[in-house]
Amino acid sequence: MRRAWKWIASTLLSLCIAAVAVGLFLFHRIRKNVEVRSPHMSAISLPAPDLNFQTLNGQALHLSDFRGKVVFLNLWGTWCIQCIAEMPTVQKLYSHYKDDPKVVFLIISRLDTPQQVERYARVSGYTLPFFVTRDDNIPPSMYFQQYPATFLYSKNGRIAMEHAGGADWADPSVIAFIDDLKNRAE
Repeated sequence: MRRAWKWIASTLLSLCIAAVAVGLFLFHRIRKNVEVRSPHMSAISLPAPDLNFQTLNGQALHLSDFRGKVVFLNLWGTWCIQCIAEMPTVQKLYSHYKDDPKVVFLIISRLDTPQQVERYARVSGYTLPFFVTRDDNIPPSMYFQQYPATFLYSKNGRIAMEHAGGADWADPSVIAFIDDLKNRAE
């Protein structure tokens, strides 16, 4: 009987190790796929709905609060593999603009608590400005049924670019697009 329990325990341990190895392999493949996928940066000009969201301390904010600045808005979640895979590239882009008063980053998690987002940022070493929202606060025009969903807003508050799915946000085409939005007279 004791031998059977040892066999069962070693089999379960082997299965767990194999599952972790397969999971890490798949995540690595997804991350590599996201890192080579630069977003399609074609300019649009659409009216922007006013998204409501909160700081991790609970302060209510609105997208319209940031009119007059170029806004990089990313809807994501700690539960979303593509979101996690693209986050290092979002951090690189943020690091490029973090001291630029003309550009604002809103990294807004849905379906996560502020505590989950804080823990994720701390463990991952991210310095991004994280926020949270609920699904019922997301306007229908921003709800792509796929995450992450990323939007760039011009200084006049209009949607200048939208993208569904993971991408390499540190790509030079993104920086050129944001710089163009910054330099436009509106």
